[in-house]
Amino acid sequence: MNRKKAGMIAAAAVLPAAVMAGGVAFFFNYSVVRMKKKKKKKKKKKVPELKAGQGLTFDCFRDKIDEGIAWFKAQQPEKITLTSYDGLRLSAYLLPAQTDSNKVLLLMHGYRADGYSDFAGLFKFYHDQGYHLLVPHQRSHADSEGKYICFGVKERFDCKMWAEYAVRRFGKDCNLYMSGISMGSSTVLMAVGLGLPENVRGIIADCGFTSPYDIFRHVMQLQFKLPLFPLMNLTEAVNRKKAGFGYKDVSTLDILKNCSIPILFIHGGKDEFVPTQMTLDNYSACAGPKELLIVPEAAHGTSNFVEPVRYRETVLRFMKKYEK
Repeated sequence: MNRKKAGMIAAAAVLPAAVMAGGVAFFFNYSVVRMKKKKKKKKKKKVPELKAGQGLTFDCFRDKIDEGIAWFKAQQPEKITLTSYDGLRLSAYLLPAQTDSNKVLLLMHGYRADGYSDFAGLFKFYHDQGYHLLVPHQRSHADSEGKYICFGVKERFDCKMWAEYAVRRFGKDCNLYMSGISMGSSTVLMAVGLGLPENVRGIIADCGFTSPYDIFRHVMQLQFKLPLFPLMNLTEAVNRKKAGFGYKDVSTLDILKNCSIPILFIHGGKDEFVPTQMTLDNYSACAGPKELLIVPEAAHGTSNFVEPVRYRETVLRFMKKYEK
């Protein structure tokens, strides 16, 4: 065998390994590593053309989202900074109620959100109902430190920290409710397994996933059409070494089997990013008091925009039911 032919055979053997390594690096960076801030270019807003069967997305409500964020910031909320269990400086914004109140809402945003958008349609409504609003920026998002997004595995400890802060701030008799959207929903549900303050009267879990493994598997197949093996296994190994968590470290299904806190589960009926079935599975697994709201035409995270009256009435009724 001549050198040229031997070199070609060696290159052919190395190529698949190089491609796989590149795929692992791409998927790890795409899913877990914090994105660098980019200057936003002002674009003319257009209402998206929806495909047949597609749910109503955030882009359909961009004006309302911008309006809600502007309102919240205009109230000049207080910035609070706490240090996480692993040394990160995490930020939150607190908007006190207008009158004396013992009602507090802890609002946990979702994956790669800006810290405000997910609850933009609800800030004023909740505030008008007399709630103090505590709005953390999750680790590796917005004003909080962090390099890696951990899909609730590490964020659950941050969530518990903020809940404990809320009780210290508003007293042992406060009624604390925890609400999360998307990854924020999973974060809140995972925090249940850590033992939350007795002041937590209820949880609003909007379109959360069941585990990092389940959502990674779904996205890999939905967006990339890639085989799970061996890419999933290799990516998890890199993920555990660099970000410090595994895909199967925590599952909401396991935690909810021992949950006694009342939970209102919410999901969009046309959510393609986090399948509606994940909330149905969470609902089935939950051992405590539970309610379920499915908004048929909503895509991921948009239930409160698609059916605002029904959403707000359901949430308000749920919170009042368990208020002490």
